[in-house]
Amino acid sequence: MSFLKRAGVFRLGLLVLILMLVSQQVSAQSTALSTPPPTNTPRSSNSSGGQSPATNTPKAAAPEATDSGPTLVPSRTLPPSKTPTNTRTPSNTPTPSPTRTPSRTPTLPPTMVILGTYETPIVTPITPIPPSAPTPVASGDDIVTVLLLGSDTITPDAVARTDVIIVLVIDRTANTVAMLHFPRDMIVYAPNGSPAMAKINTIMNTGNVKYGPGGGAKLIKDTLLYNFGIKIDFYARVDFVQFQNLINKLGGLDISVDCAIQGNRLKSPDMDVTKPESYELYTLPVGYQHLGAYMSLWYVRSRGSSNDFKRGERQLDVLRAMWRQAKNAGLFAQITQLWPEVQKLVETDMTLQDIVGLAPIALNIDPEGIQRINVSQETHFTQWYTSDVGSFGLLPKPDVWKTTIQNLVLPPPKNRLGGESPTVEVAAALPVKGYDHVAADRLSWEGFTAKAIGTEGAVNRTNTVIIDYTGNAKPSSRASLMKLLRVSKAAVIDKPDPNRTVDFRVEMGKDYGQCIWALAPQYQDSPTPQP
Repeated sequence: MSFLKRAGVFRLGLLVLILMLVSQQVSAQSTALSTPPPTNTPRSSNSSGGQSPATNTPKAAAPEATDSGPTLVPSRTLPPSKTPTNTRTPSNTPTPSPTRTPSRTPTLPPTMVILGTYETPIVTPITPIPPSAPTPVASGDDIVTVLLLGSDTITPDAVARTDVIIVLVIDRTANTVAMLHFPRDMIVYAPNGSPAMAKINTIMNTGNVKYGPGGGAKLIKDTLLYNFGIKIDFYARVDFVQFQNLINKLGGLDISVDCAIQGNRLKSPDMDVTKPESYELYTLPVGYQHLGAYMSLWYVRSRGSSNDFKRGERQLDVLRAMWRQAKNAGLFAQITQLWPEVQKLVETDMTLQDIVGLAPIALNIDPEGIQRINVSQETHFTQWYTSDVGSFGLLPKPDVWKTTIQNLVLPPPKNRLGGESPTVEVAAALPVKGYDHVAADRLSWEGFTAKAIGTEGAVNRTNTVIIDYTGNAKPSSRASLMKLLRVSKAAVIDKPDPNRTVDFRVEMGKDYGQCIWALAPQYQDSPTPQP
């Protein structure tokens, strides 16, 4: 169903709720609703399911975990609760207004907008609630959105932060997938949440505590819909243990490390995580690496030598690598037999029928059909701090995010490289086997049809070179190759060939390994155990 159609369904559902509310007020018998409409009578929270009842009754804020790690620890302590003064007394008018006029509380900022059945916050939000985001225009009806979540806990009932938040948009008509990582420090509006404005990585836990099992998934879906206009069809969540079990099922993770990463890790996965002496400073080098379960978790979590945005890119790399390994192992063809085991490892609202419906995409999509939508702190956010203790947060820039989400729901454009549709073969110098895989994976994110060919015909060279068989007929592709592979103009060789089978040939040299995200010196001798 397209986003436009879903918006129509939402408006129709709202009209039905209004009509049912009117009928309730003239009848002695009330009808139970799956999502209660706004009412002037305080309701108790529904802890038995995932519904978010609309009520003006104050709710206790969900407990939140504290951060650990070598970076600046953002405090998640919210300002002291304040009971609004001079709050407008609820009207008991029998017939509610059919318009979607935003309700306002005098003590809240005048820009506040509360839509639909969302309750008005009792505690003043830490920052004004933004207007709801517009619904993006999708390319067709056959779009499926999946929310992937990763929590930093080992038990389902523990207080947890959702530090991995990724949205997949699957276009079954175009046979493409777009992926977007949401940074964990984003400050967003959580409809019916307590608090109303909160870091996005706390919302899943808030919903589970406030509404019971399933409440967290519903609350974060509502959050993405309100703040970004994204209607989520399904979600899937794993924690630390489940993620490592998935990696074990795949026999480890084969991943392309484009830039070396440095951080503190356990000297052995079975060592005591609470003791600083259990840790060591480790550098994962550039190359095509095979990681076990613990190191795979380290790879997607580590941010000491980079930042949350680069960590998000690595998480998307890992997702693509897991897809490739599952495809090569023939697991998608066995999904019916494997489904009971998958259910033990993944918390999800998807059924076997839903999974089977997506299997053709998983089997037939090409790597260049998978697009990574990148975001940056400078472009997409305003840096912000709380007024009490100066806790760090990121406020989304609405106009920039409107464009980003629109790009997310559309299939990857064929003209990502100026409409040139370039093909590339990548070879590796003899001493650095695996660099061809690394470069080919990096290029495919940008729309190149890239093939790793190993050391076939490669020269044992120090510097990476690009051989252009087009005679510079594809300048956008050539410029992109130079930038992505960190190659100077002097290392580009023109060799026009009208009978070429590929547009470019890249031979990776040893200089490609000179990139590293290094851990700052002040953190190298003080590894911090995970909680």
